[in-house]
Amino acid sequence: MEDFIEMNEPLFATYVDLSEGCPSHDTLERVISLVNSERLKELKVQFEQSLTSLDAVHQLISVEGKTIRDNRGKNQKPVHIVTAYDGGHHLSLGQVAVEEKSNEIVAIPQLLRTIDIRKSIVTIDAMGTQTAIVDTIIKGKADYCLAVKGNQKTLYDAIALYFSDVNLLEELQENAQYYQTVEKSRGQIEVREYWVSSDIKWLCQNHPKWHKLRGIGMTRNMIDKDGQLSQENRYFIFSFKPDVLTFANCVRGHWQIESMHWLLDVVYHEDHHQTLDKRAAFNLNLIRKMCLYFLKVMVFPKKDLSYRRKQRYISVHLEDYLVQLFGERG
Repeated sequence: MEDFIEMNEPLFATYVDLSEGCPSHDTLERVISLVNSERLKELKVQFEQSLTSLDAVHQLISVEGKTIRDNRGKNQKPVHIVTAYDGGHHLSLGQVAVEEKSNEIVAIPQLLRTIDIRKSIVTIDAMGTQTAIVDTIIKGKADYCLAVKGNQKTLYDAIALYFSDVNLLEELQENAQYYQTVEKSRGQIEVREYWVSSDIKWLCQNHPKWHKLRGIGMTRNMIDKDGQLSQENRYFIFSFKPDVLTFANCVRGHWQIESMHWLLDVVYHEDHHQTLDKRAAFNLNLIRKMCLYFLKVMVFPKKDLSYRRKQRYISVHLEDYLVQLFGERG
């Protein structure tokens, strides 16, 4: 950041006062650590929304945590940030910091209560498949689609046993409760299959605390790469009217937040950022997400540029893109 400001000092001086010179690396980190995180979150959302026209409803909200691994010290655990993400608009709607991944269970309800989730479908990985989180989603007038794994063993075993019936899978397929996609890329073929069922009276009787449960689903991912086959089955519970396309969109849509977290590491090397101040790490995470959003919505002369190529293009044409973001200087 320090080097980039120095390289473009005359241009940045038209936006901020640099009469005392460019701030050093230490000064930048100190100032970022002093910024009120809650206010920064508010400004981030307001600014992002000013750049695009949003629907009244966030149709799909995905929640997931990410650990900034190098934000650790001798006596300090790395900061873990739980984010609510609207993949359709590429917007981070809110986030909270926790001490470690296991604290997500407490943090997720707090996060969901701070954002408007009405009429949305909330997707969460297996860590968030908790009855208290389901109740928070329902109180927020939203639906849920939650992954089920070993942390809910009896629920997982019951659903896995149900979908192990080959005759049942064929019946669901005949009744339009099945969907399949096939993708070929880079020498591999990936087949994704989706099944849903509303025949869950037996499950609700044995697991009554999962409120508003209306259906269960299974996905099967099969990958053929150079003749080597791999297969993975995953299971889900959901509260919306059972529809296999809606279910498939929820499962695929959750990958958006996973992709965003991957980009934070690939584009900005977040996992290797060694800022030890937790507030600074949290604020920098907010700023990086804002930058990813800018790279997504800004206009470039070529379509389908990678994020890294977009970064390089902006570096060469910085003044044009500052105008695109902030408008002409008076």
